[in-house]
Amino acid sequence: MGNEAKWQANLDKVAYLKTFPGWLPAWDQGVGSTIEQVLPIPEHTGHCVVVLSQGKFIVTPQAHTEPQMVTAGLLTARPQLEPAHSQAFQHYDHLTQLDQEAGRIARLENIINAIDNNLERIPELKARIKALVSQWDNESQCSP
Repeated sequence: MGNEAKWQANLDKVAYLKTFPGWLPAWDQGVGSTIEQVLPIPEHTGHCVVVLSQGKFIVTPQAHTEPQMVTAGLLTARPQLEPAHSQAFQHYDHLTQLDQEAGRIARLENIINAIDNNLERIPELKARIKALVSQWDNESQCSP
C-alpha cells in the first residue's frame, strides 16, 4: 500500500502543479506581461524561471545561442524587429549574400578539384564530361 500511496501522492502533486496559479505552460500566454526577474534554477544548469508581472511565471531553458535557431527566430520576428533595426537587417542581408556566394564558389571549386583529382584514376571521366557538355550545348541550342 505504501508504493501506491506514494504514486497517488505524486500524481496529485503533478496535477496540482499543472494548475498552479500564474504558471504559463506556453510563452504566448504571457503576451502583454512584463518580465520582472529571470532566476536561474540552481540544480538545473541552463534553465531559469522568468517571473512576469501579475504573478505569472514560466520555466524555460536558456535562450538559444546556436546560429541556426537565432537565424530562424530573427527571420520569424523580422516584421516586428526591422523597424527598430533596419540598418542591422541590411547588414545581415549583405552578409547572407556574401555567405551564399562564398558557398557557391566553394562548391564549384570542390567539383573542379574532384574532377581534376580523378582524371587519372577514372580514364573515361574526361570523355563523359565532354559528352555531358556537348549535351548541354545541344539542349541550349534547341531551346527558344
